[in-house]
Amino acid sequence: MRVLFIGGTGNISSACTNLALRKNIEVFHLNRGTRPEKAAAGTTLLKADIRKPDEVAEALRGHQFDSVVQFMGFRPEHVEQDISLFGGIAEQYVFVSSASVYRRPSAHPVITESTPMGNPYWEYARLKIACEETLHKAGRERGFPYTIVRPSHTYDDGWIPSCFGSSDFGLAWRICEGKEIIVPGDGQSVWTLTHSTDFAVGLVGLLGNPAVLGESFHITSDEFLTWDTIHQIIGAALGVRPWIVHIPSDYIAAISPERGAGLLGDKATSVIFDNSKIRRFVPDFRPKVSFSEGIRRSVLWYDARPELKVPNSAVNEEIEKILAYWHKARTLIEE
Repeated sequence: MRVLFIGGTGNISSACTNLALRKNIEVFHLNRGTRPEKAAAGTTLLKADIRKPDEVAEALRGHQFDSVVQFMGFRPEHVEQDISLFGGIAEQYVFVSSASVYRRPSAHPVITESTPMGNPYWEYARLKIACEETLHKAGRERGFPYTIVRPSHTYDDGWIPSCFGSSDFGLAWRICEGKEIIVPGDGQSVWTLTHSTDFAVGLVGLLGNPAVLGESFHITSDEFLTWDTIHQIIGAALGVRPWIVHIPSDYIAAISPERGAGLLGDKATSVIFDNSKIRRFVPDFRPKVSFSEGIRRSVLWYDARPELKVPNSAVNEEIEKILAYWHKARTLIEE
């Protein structure tokens, strides 16, 4: 089987690449080639900028693929371009969407693929919905062979998941320094964090299967934890008890609208994912990496790279601003 990953060196695409290679799948990456240190041995690079269709068409010349996986599609025009580029050279187009497309606020905490879509808070989610609608239309009208997958807060080694960024040591730095960290709401809403190696089992298992054309799947861990528990697990892995400050999500949104959109439109809502559908099509999908184990791996990853254990200045500034307003409001109330 020949598979093309658009991207291939990111958070979840790296794990998918590694698993595909172990399954003896012939893997191609289409990207700009700016992260050679992330490229897995055994892949073939088609060097092109996915936002430049003429450049991509030239890189694709003479190629045919069983599956193309789009990790870098964020707007409906990206999908329209892909339909033109890959319509004649791929038996399956897999679009990586997002579990944030499901209706917020949710009418029920248990989410299945039939849960209605809609997100009035977050533009990112609305654009992913528009991407999916573009694919549905192309499938109906042009017979375009698509499959949609929806990850939810997927992380890899070296990631410290939080509500304020996940891809650096920023949150861990604040915990280690004994600084306050913000947990939205009362910390008791539940959330799902999925290790990239578990997600990869689901996605790779869908490749080349004609039975999944026209279907949508979320691919997440079966574990769900409160936000307080998530931060306590992170603190335990670091050996430091976190100093948690609970602040309502709508208050955060008033101070930091962009951050608030991602909270109200995603992380502030309790969700539990029913993974029955992906298991029916990929029986091997059985998430194995608990969050305790995943965060332990991330801490070890950073321990081996102490030069990366640095604060995130932009996020620190944002957090301190929100905390300052919150503490001032609390003082006024108490007076």
